[in-house]
Amino acid sequence: MTIRILIADDHSLLRVGLVSMLSNEQDISVVAEAHDGEQAIALFEEHRPDITILDVRMPVIDGIETLSRIRAIQPDARVIMLSTAELEEEVSQSLKLGAAAFVTKAAPPVALVDTIQRVQAGEVIPHPLQQTTNATHEHLSPREIEVLHLVALGRSNKQIAVDLNLSIHTVKTYIKGILAKFDVQDRAGAVSVGYAKGILKV
Repeated sequence: MTIRILIADDHSLLRVGLVSMLSNEQDISVVAEAHDGEQAIALFEEHRPDITILDVRMPVIDGIETLSRIRAIQPDARVIMLSTAELEEEVSQSLKLGAAAFVTKAAPPVALVDTIQRVQAGEVIPHPLQQTTNATHEHLSPREIEVLHLVALGRSNKQIAVDLNLSIHTVKTYIKGILAKFDVQDRAGAVSVGYAKGILKV
C-alpha cells in the first residue's frame, strides 16, 4: 500500500529535494506540499495524508503549533518533525504533542525513509534527548518559563494562548509539564515553587 505524505517546509530547495527523493520510493507518494504552517493545516484537512512531515521552524505558524492543530483535527495523525538542530525544548514539546518521530535535516535519506515506514507501521520512535529531559526533571524550557511568568501574572489559559500565539491545547500541555516537573498539583503551587527556585522574581 502506498504511504501518502504531506511535506511542510518553508525552504523551497529542501522541500523540492525531499519530494524528489521520496517520489523515488515505490511505496511512498507525496500528495501535497506546504510552505508554512497555515497552509500545512489547510492541506492536511483537504488530503488527510497517512504521514505529515513538518519543519519545526516555519513562518506564520511554526511546526510545533502546526503539529498541535493537526492533532486536534485528527488525534491519531502520524507526524514526523524535521529540524536543522536537535534542541531539547523542540524535541520535548514535539513528542509531548504526539509527534511519532523527530528527524534532523542532516540525516541520510535512507534514515528518513526508514522512519516513514516505521511510523506508518504504528511505531513511535523514541529520541535520545528524552532521556536527558527526564534526567533534568526540574529544568524548565524557555517556553515553559514564559508560560509560568504569565501564570504568575494571573493570566488564564486563553489569555496565555493569545499572548504567546499558541493554541489553548498547547498552553495546557506546557502547564501540565510545569506541574509535573515541579511535582505540584495546581497553578498556585507551580508559582510558589517558581519563586522559591528564583525563576520568578518579586
